[in-house]
Amino acid sequence: MNFLERVLSNYFLAWSQIFNYKDKTSRIPFWHFFILDGLIGAVVSILSDNNLANDPNDFYPIADGYDWSYLYYLYSIPSLLVFIALSIRRLRDIGKENLVLWAFVSFIPFYNLYIFAQPSSEK
Repeated sequence: MNFLERVLSNYFLAWSQIFNYKDKTSRIPFWHFFILDGLIGAVVSILSDNNLANDPNDFYPIADGYDWSYLYYLYSIPSLLVFIALSIRRLRDIGKENLVLWAFVSFIPFYNLYIFAQPSSEK
């Protein structure tokens, strides 16, 4: 299995376990989802942002035909649910106790990168 197949496999595996809070997730599947979800979220955000495309001084707006703003919410809300489940499984894998507190801490920018980069626990 090449790299792209592994990334896509781990991405769809995370989506299939959207309500699984019991198991563990190792580092590689977590980062595969995290990076690919960030890229997809950026593309969806750019597509749904009509403020850049609909400049009032522009005579030929490029997004005049269709409103894509709902697309951002259609993707980001389920993606957040997947990320919460994945982060709780990752916190369980690195051996953190009190998962609710650590789940809130994991939303702190840059500190969450440090937390999720920890190796798996031997417990």
